[in-house]
Amino acid sequence: MEMIELDIGMDNNLIAKTRELAVRYFGDDSEVSLAQVLEMAFMMRFLWSRSVKQGQQETGEAVSTCEFPESTVKQENNCSMQNWLFRR
Repeated sequence: MEMIELDIGMDNNLIAKTRELAVRYFGDDSEVSLAQVLEMAFMMRFLWSRSVKQGQQETGEAVSTCEFPESTVKQENNCSMQNWLFRR
């Protein structure tokens, strides 16, 4: 498995919620547990996107796809990654 390092800016509320999830599911809010929460968020988002696309192929329903510019994270919109990952 290849590991990458990400630098993600998060507001205090999102950090607190991420810590709560780490404690709930991994027993503590260590750096390792926080990384596991974020890894699971990425995995869930990927699997959801994949299942929507595969389901569309089976039923023939229209599905929209999102394309992002080279870098969506800038000083003025640094929460775009958080919103994409954790939207409801």
